[in-house]
Amino acid sequence: MRPSANIIPLALVGLVVTGVVGFLVAIIAISWFSNPPFGLGNAPPQPIEFPHTVHAGTVEEGGVGISCEFCHRNVTEGAAATVPAVEQCVFCHKQINPENLVVSSTANQAQMQLVVDKFNDDAPIDWERVHRIPDHVRFVHEAHIRFLTEGQARTVAMPVGDGQPRQLPLTTQQACSVCHGDVASMTEVQPTQGQSLKMGTCVDCHRELNVGTDCTICHK
Repeated sequence: MRPSANIIPLALVGLVVTGVVGFLVAIIAISWFSNPPFGLGNAPPQPIEFPHTVHAGTVEEGGVGISCEFCHRNVTEGAAATVPAVEQCVFCHKQINPENLVVSSTANQAQMQLVVDKFNDDAPIDWERVHRIPDHVRFVHEAHIRFLTEGQARTVAMPVGDGQPRQLPLTTQQACSVCHGDVASMTEVQPTQGQSLKMGTCVDCHRELNVGTDCTICHK
């Protein structure tokens, strides 16, 4: 008996569906146990360029040397680090050049004009989030910053960042870099390469530092 003409197309559809499902399962598995592969973990494009190398970089390297908490003011006080309002950006740049907010290059002037336009329109800058944790996870920046920047001098092993022992207390910028990497050297902020901020990493760090691991500490 001659096989139906629909058998081959159906078989191809089945193979395609199986391949797509298998690919998605592999992506989810790799992302769950490590970091998103194939460039999927890259930061999204921002509405306005903000080179941290200029703002937070050292004076010796051409930066201004602004501390992390100057812009992310809630990082030492609450759960979220927060980002500055448009008014703060404009205020700072007016201090640099009150007449026309000129900065170092034509390209930067164009970017700064976008900030001024937002200010004049009384509109916020919709920054795209780079670092994200699930909604059911509670991460209080203040508690972690306080642990790393206060107390007596001591050396601790930390299974985050480069995994090397650290001499505490740290500066706020050094404390931020434990999880976020050396942001001051990034023109465009990216998720820390090789850094896994999965549940296992958090639990390992808490255990290493003799901090509670009860579910209610991190989960709402």
